[in-house]
Amino acid sequence: SNNVPSRLWLKNDIPVHISCGQSHSAFVTEQGRLFVFGNNNRGQLGLQTKGPVNKPTCVKVLKGERAQFVACGTDHTLVSTSQGEIFAAGGNSDGQLGLGHCNDSISFRRLQPFCDYAPIKLLSAGGHTSAALTEDGRLFLWGDNSVGQLGLVNDSHALLPKELKLGQSIQWVSCGYRHSALVTGEHLNVFTFGESADGRLGLSAHQLANHSQPQRVESLHRVLQVACGGKHTLALTEDELYSFGRGEFGQLGLGTLMFLADTPVAVGHFRKGRVTHVTCGENHSALITGKIYTLLN
Repeated sequence: SNNVPSRLWLKNDIPVHISCGQSHSAFVTEQGRLFVFGNNNRGQLGLQTKGPVNKPTCVKVLKGERAQFVACGTDHTLVSTSQGEIFAAGGNSDGQLGLGHCNDSISFRRLQPFCDYAPIKLLSAGGHTSAALTEDGRLFLWGDNSVGQLGLVNDSHALLPKELKLGQSIQWVSCGYRHSALVTGEHLNVFTFGESADGRLGLSAHQLANHSQPQRVESLHRVLQVACGGKHTLALTEDELYSFGRGEFGQLGLGTLMFLADTPVAVGHFRKGRVTHVTCGENHSALITGKIYTLLN
């Protein structure tokens, strides 16, 4: 392993979108090509084989498709195309590929149309969960729902994409290891659902009994983005960055003495609109202000 960032040269093309899973990574280029690398024990690289890949490799099976967004989960990968289609590869023990069954796939498989080919705005992949958000504000989720991380109250799994309806449009979504969060479009409110331990949902005590259905985090307002990690969550508002959940590795950015936050706490170092993007790994966080910052011990 190498803990020092190194430069990647890509001839005549530019990476424009990147995602990292538990032990694999992927990026989409300006020309719509998908490159993958890292662990491949479940076929999550979609290269029609297994075994680790040490350098970025173009996914040939998607030749003819123009990749747009990619999302890497624990052991699966999602990619959307400019034509509004979604492909998935890798581990599928809980239906996280959205193919209607629980068999792994070492090659990218096209999901059956589920959103009328509406343009995809955002993809997210969690532990064994997946989400797709359309440009017109509809949210579809699939995979493991054993602790309510899909927000679908009556299902333990969803083998095919199912729409989560809140009665309002949705503008952002993030899937963590066993919890999820979304931002609504009109009022910019945050709703969380799934595993409730360690404060990762940011909900008040009286809300926790209904953790398997989306509930508003009442202390957060005008939220632009959310990011879910292993046991923690970040929320970016117009003025502040907030974190909550478990933080023994420093992933909350709240200092060395605060390992747990049951409700959202402002990260004092980042204020007044400085942050433009947030993301979480299992036990760390990262954000962009014009510079890249990581939150960890």
